[in-house]
Amino acid sequence: MLDKTTEKINLPLPVDTHLHLSLGGDPYANARLQLAAGIGVVRDAGDRDALLDEVRLPSNLTVIRTGPAIFRKGYYGNFLGDNRDLSLSEKISRTPSAFVKVILTGLVSFDEYGKVGPQQWSLSELTEIVEMAAAVGKKVMVHVNSDKACRKAVVAGVHSIEHGYFIGEETLLLMAAQGVYWAPTIAAMANQIADPDKRFSPVQLEIIKRNSQRQLEMIRFAHEAGVKLTIGTDSGSYNVPHGSTFLREMELFVTAGITKSEVWQIATVNGCELLGIKGRPVIRLDSREPLAALLEQSRALLKV
Repeated sequence: MLDKTTEKINLPLPVDTHLHLSLGGDPYANARLQLAAGIGVVRDAGDRDALLDEVRLPSNLTVIRTGPAIFRKGYYGNFLGDNRDLSLSEKISRTPSAFVKVILTGLVSFDEYGKVGPQQWSLSELTEIVEMAAAVGKKVMVHVNSDKACRKAVVAGVHSIEHGYFIGEETLLLMAAQGVYWAPTIAAMANQIADPDKRFSPVQLEIIKRNSQRQLEMIRFAHEAGVKLTIGTDSGSYNVPHGSTFLREMELFVTAGITKSEVWQIATVNGCELLGIKGRPVIRLDSREPLAALLEQSRALLKV
């Protein structure tokens, strides 16, 4: 929001809508890295063993936990989801916040362009999960890739699409019409291009580059179409460090063609709206300041 009298933009604290504090190191240390990067609110997107229940996290970081993800046994998601034979209603009720993490598809292939892991739920099953969650005041965030699966998730009534690689324009238009949020987690893919551990073949690296470029194009289309984008980093995943990836994700949104001030709005206002965060401290920024200025001022407010 622009203050006409000062030409400064008033923004709430930065929000990472998708990360994993219990992955990629000690949860407390990871939380400290988020604060050190100037991030004030995070949503943990899957904690199978409820490790965050046992950790005293920094009080100045707001952590919204989704607990164990809901996935179909035998499919992708074992490391995030509860393997016990509980009913869907029991799994939903165990979610420690207003958000339920559901896994609809597997990962994006680095061996065959456009290929993703199989779908786990039919449209009727996913719709039932969404309705059961809504009945107890919860919303569904869905791990999903491929246009067909993304369209299914939107039709089922999910609150947000997480990842969404290979999503199509028509699906994005439907998301805009229905107010569905999207965390495209582009840094989690683009970071692999550097390949610091030399784990990918030349063919795989070329596919990763194509995946990244297409996602950037869809981010731009989504923004122009009015889709509610958020900054979700997937921090804790391989080669996706906690804290520093937030600025990286914002920079990639700029690369996609979104203006700096609009990226600030996405990183703050949209994230707060998605998570229902209200009454946070206000950051005042001049539109000419660099992206990092948002995080610098946030660090000061968080007293890191």
